[in-house]
Amino acid sequence: MTAVRALARLAAGFLLAFSLVGAPVTSAVEAGSEAIDLRATPIAFFRIGRTETRFGALEFRGGLQVSSSESLFGSLSGLDFMPDGQLLAVSDTGYWFTARLTEEDGRLTGIADGHLAPILDSRGRQLAGKQRSDAEGLRIVPRGDGFDALVSFEQRNDLMRFSGPDLAAARSQRVRLPATLTGLPRNRGLESVAVAPKNGPLGGATVLIAERSPDRAGNHRGWIVGGPRAGMFSLVRSGDFDISDAAFLPGGDLLVLERRFTLIGGFAMRIRRIAAADLVPGATVDGRVLVEADLRFQIDNMEGMAVRPGENGETLITLCSDDNGLVVQRTILLQFALPPDATPLPRRHPLANR
Repeated sequence: MTAVRALARLAAGFLLAFSLVGAPVTSAVEAGSEAIDLRATPIAFFRIGRTETRFGALEFRGGLQVSSSESLFGSLSGLDFMPDGQLLAVSDTGYWFTARLTEEDGRLTGIADGHLAPILDSRGRQLAGKQRSDAEGLRIVPRGDGFDALVSFEQRNDLMRFSGPDLAAARSQRVRLPATLTGLPRNRGLESVAVAPKNGPLGGATVLIAERSPDRAGNHRGWIVGGPRAGMFSLVRSGDFDISDAAFLPGGDLLVLERRFTLIGGFAMRIRRIAAADLVPGATVDGRVLVEADLRFQIDNMEGMAVRPGENGETLITLCSDDNGLVVQRTILLQFALPPDATPLPRRHPLANR
């Protein structure tokens, strides 16, 4: 590691710590959707300096480093895909971001048609202040000939529903949460939201997991909201990883994206797969690792994850990073394919023990 890179990591650490306690939002765009320019640099290989494509259970399908001249672009913390295939993301500064991805031979190659719009409150006003605008998790739920967007807000630990398709004009509607969802830290709260398949054992329930809100055993707390298995559960915490997102596979298993940051080691990420059968009230669940990576790989502060069907039974997993509005970090998109016959890594987490 060069001295410059080490200093950049150190600076990123202090600035990241500042951002986690709530940096102020200092500018805004007009209400409604506004087109922005996007510049994308392809990421050809996941591991720096190596050309392999298989990592754990996943196959790397390309990535992009994305930037814009619009200063409000970035800070992406959750993403999903709308029914028409358009990418939708939320930023923790209170904005919707939409764009269209381009692919060639199954690989992510470009991004275009970028737009930003402020997220609105129940009265149609732009969210003001970090505490109200800290959107973290996003999930699209089809509804008749339209869709709803569920967004979790970390600072105030709320779940809001926005009716599509015109999210730029959609007003927030608070979703009622269980009484057990209490005692969450101000900045370690509702980081992820996932919606189970309707034909699966959870019957379309919403699953919420806190970033770091430990139970008595020190594990992550989660909630199944609605459906036949409503209640609390815990997710084993290991390797000093926190939760950054979650999404269901079509078959009903839950993928959990985790993130770790240290001043010495920088960022690391991990994806675990939780069996659908294990998600029951009162359970403490663990999952097998699909992939794990540190700064030897093309990662940053990985915060968002979307899952969608691919070809020949595979599942495409798209990840985004939150650059925290810092010049020493990047907004990147990564795409992986999970083959239908993929074998996860053992429950033991390799990077945690190095």
